[in-house]
Amino acid sequence: MTYYIFSPNSIEQKKAVQKILDIPKESDLQQQWEEYNTDQKKHKKVMGIKNIEAKTVYRGLPGCWLKVESIHDDLDKKLLHYLCKAVGPERLNGWVFYPVKTLPYKELEKNWIRKYQFRNMPQNQESYRVFFKEIKKLLKDNMLDNAYHGLLLILQLKPGFLKKYHRYTLFEELAIRYDQVDSFQRAEKCLKLQCKILPDSPDPVLNISNFYLFNGKAEKAVDLLKESLKRFPYQQYLMHNYIVALSNIGHYQLAFVELKKVLEKDIGNSFYWKLMADILYEKEDLKSALQCYRKALHGDLEEVPEDIHADIYAGMAACYYETDQYKKAKNYYLKVLKIFPEDHYALMNISQIYFSHLNEPDEALKYIKKVLEKGYENGYLYYQLGLIYMTLEKQEKARWHLYRARRMIPHFQPVHEALHQLRSNEMMKKKPKKR
Repeated sequence: MTYYIFSPNSIEQKKAVQKILDIPKESDLQQQWEEYNTDQKKHKKVMGIKNIEAKTVYRGLPGCWLKVESIHDDLDKKLLHYLCKAVGPERLNGWVFYPVKTLPYKELEKNWIRKYQFRNMPQNQESYRVFFKEIKKLLKDNMLDNAYHGLLLILQLKPGFLKKYHRYTLFEELAIRYDQVDSFQRAEKCLKLQCKILPDSPDPVLNISNFYLFNGKAEKAVDLLKESLKRFPYQQYLMHNYIVALSNIGHYQLAFVELKKVLEKDIGNSFYWKLMADILYEKEDLKSALQCYRKALHGDLEEVPEDIHADIYAGMAACYYETDQYKKAKNYYLKVLKIFPEDHYALMNISQIYFSHLNEPDEALKYIKKVLEKGYENGYLYYQLGLIYMTLEKQEKARWHLYRARRMIPHFQPVHEALHQLRSNEMMKKKPKKR
């Protein structure tokens, strides 16, 4: 029979071994422990304990565990009673506290403080590390509220602990999980707590502003970012989110004014010129948008990440496309592909340009096939493929792709029109010629 004993840290683990094996305090504990495990003489075994091993996990639960193996195969009541008396029943096997259902904060607090001996002085840092692992397990087990309350308890007892080794990012992970189950308020609380842990960093502000924008709370993002930019005036990504938030609520003019202010101080900033161009594009001022995109290309482009380069090229391509300059649009989408060869949006647009505007269906087919090869598919993709195959007079392939499109987007009228056209073409070919 095997028993497992929980300890919150290695010091308490050794104390448990000392009690169980009755090792004198002045003795070398580690040596006595090892000698006990290697000694095969049964008469020297305490209460029939064969050996004691240190473990870090028991049934997925983290801890400084002791695996106590008995020489008896079945339940040894005497040994069980002995272990309960030595360390307490709450530290044995399935009696160790782990919340398998959602519990109130006060109940969790009481049990965790007892389990990890958080009131003992001096506090043991290892106990907090083990507790943090338990919180991560709760998150893995989808016990979101319990994990949240565990983090609150750490903040209450030892707030500095979460600052080290990026442990505070668990709040971000928890917020994502809450957002996935539509618990907006709890997700928001998690991100706000991250801001409290790191008051001098713009990163938590960026996280919560991203969260607001993703959830359609642009007004909240504006209020947050307006204040945050007073503390972090040179943080480009905060400014980016501020401009996006203003644009989302239709305040294009204010966004434009804010960008002009920062560009006056940093005229060569490619990132800000790109933002300015995006606003002008939204306002359908395509000529001015192109001018700003060009300024972005001639600014400090080497200081911005590759995805911003790609965004600039994609923005220019969109402007050229909407002004019927299709060859230029194609060339800038090709520049996007040099950075991100698998960008399905650029691949689809290049295919569309080749097919609809440059009369090169073979090239159109080549690029749209690349989208399929990457595993991306939807009804509009199959519709486009069907049209290309019709133009190339590959009727069977055209029919297959158009039927596939119809199954995926049954209410999209152009698919039905294309199928009707395909049938008409086939009937015309079958119709006998008049003599």
